[in-house]
Amino acid sequence: MRDQATRRRTDSVVTDVMRSVDPNRYLDPSVLSRFGLTPMIAKLVVEGFISGLHRSPFHGFSVEFADHREYVPGDDLKFLDWFLFARTDHYYIKRYEDQTNVRCHVLLDRSASMAFGTTGITKWDYACYLTSCLSYLMLKQQDSVGMALLSMRPGVVVPPRSRGSHIRQLMRAMIQNPPAGQTDLASSIRAIIRTLKRRSLVVVISDLIDDPEQTLKALRLIGSHRHDVVVFHIQDPAELELTFEGSTLFKDVETGEEMEINSDAIRDSYRHHIDELMTFYRRRLTEVGIDYEPLDTRQPYEHALWAYLQRRANMRK
Repeated sequence: MRDQATRRRTDSVVTDVMRSVDPNRYLDPSVLSRFGLTPMIAKLVVEGFISGLHRSPFHGFSVEFADHREYVPGDDLKFLDWFLFARTDHYYIKRYEDQTNVRCHVLLDRSASMAFGTTGITKWDYACYLTSCLSYLMLKQQDSVGMALLSMRPGVVVPPRSRGSHIRQLMRAMIQNPPAGQTDLASSIRAIIRTLKRRSLVVVISDLIDDPEQTLKALRLIGSHRHDVVVFHIQDPAELELTFEGSTLFKDVETGEEMEINSDAIRDSYRHHIDELMTFYRRRLTEVGIDYEPLDTRQPYEHALWAYLQRRANMRK
């Protein structure tokens, strides 16, 4: 019964998509948060994004068939040309103009602070949707993608794969490991770096709620190992603007510590501090060639998809 209900809900999403004329609708987090985290949702977001690329320099970025080469054991069978096999009785693999060996690792923060949300979608949900959409786009580009979930230390690690079905394994890992525990991004990132044996594209998705100096050192350390790095700084609007009114009791979800604060009295200084923090990350990361993309949970995912495509294009030069 549950599978049937899920199927009916997915069918409803597909029907809505077919009726819509605005592809940007599929990028709206508030819309997608009403539906489950499924490969279909990721596909709809990416396909909607791709349909809007006709005015961009990335038009036609999807892979184009080029030629063939003989099959060797270990090749992915999905690239076999069965029509050519029927004519020649030999196995050949399709090669593509845009085929690359780009390997992507998504480092996803699953500390307890990621469970916060005031817009109908938590930072964790937003990050999971974003990870799914990026992964679908990577797999569509014939790239391999893996994932590590971070909190006090690297927890679940999903090795990179390039098969289209791999997105289900990534989603399963996110669904089965909701945010919990305290943050130690610096230590967990350093532990992951030791496992990356070849140059990769590393995508960090986090609210960066940790010691800024230590977090910065860890992020810059990734780049120093010749990896290309994109950092997506996920924040809730209430964290950016301190939208609470009057005396408010705040609780640290990671430590349980509570503090009552007059939000009106500190709002201006708080916003100034947040602006300084974002400027700190942007300046210090950009100067070493790391892309820094702040996102709040109201923003469409296209900002992140654009950043990924641009970084990927730079890797291939």
